[in-house]
Amino acid sequence: MYKIMITGLLITLTGTSFAASLGPTRTGAGGVKIDENKPFRLEGEVGYLLNDTESTNGTSTKKSNLTGRILFQRQAGIWGQEILANAISTNDDTATNNIERYLIAGKLSRSSSDTVYQFGKLTAEKDLSSAFDYQISATGGIGANFIKTDKQSLSAEAGLGYRFSKERVEPKETNNEIIGTLAAFYEYRFNAAVRFNQDLGYEFGQDSQIFRSRTALTTDLTKHFAASASYNIRDVQADAGNSRDSLLSLGVNYKY
Repeated sequence: MYKIMITGLLITLTGTSFAASLGPTRTGAGGVKIDENKPFRLEGEVGYLLNDTESTNGTSTKKSNLTGRILFQRQAGIWGQEILANAISTNDDTATNNIERYLIAGKLSRSSSDTVYQFGKLTAEKDLSSAFDYQISATGGIGANFIKTDKQSLSAEAGLGYRFSKERVEPKETNNEIIGTLAAFYEYRFNAAVRFNQDLGYEFGQDSQIFRSRTALTTDLTKHFAASASYNIRDVQADAGNSRDSLLSLGVNYKY
């Protein structure tokens, strides 16, 4: 039986536009542009989601999810900073099928022009629905803004780094590998109130590859409230086992 998903409160403090330094989105967390004339942006969200999980053995389960998210961004001249924390917890009648995922990421960037920027990023993620208990990665690379107008924006990133992974099941082996990262962030504004976002990310190494996608449509209702719909995919292909999660969210956002 399908459930109606209601996302909770989304608190936003808008700050300086740093598409040139960080891109329209940074770690797959969203694609809302930052207003000008403020040095930082703080955004928090709690929500109720429907999760559809497909495992390698062909089984599929649906369960409700409680999610929370905090995003902080700051711009000082050519330097940009970002901190993202995200958590998802699920519960159903079968405790072994519950999902528990936590992610924290920090990013530092430097603009070399209005188009090109360099970045360094540190990410730690714990996901009990995948083959890994946790993964920690450090990457650096270059990004570019290919389109940046009032109507639409398109940015892309490419990076190289190192990832440490610990498997979830016995004997809980650890893996160390060099990884590459690719990302693309697109936003289209139909008008002043309605916008569409598509964010893609791919992290690849010898032991595992992770694909992330976020598709979102947001409509401003008033100055502070907006209705939103988003669909998120996280697909892990690994020697230790594959997993795929899809998260659907419908709700009302609040910004200040």
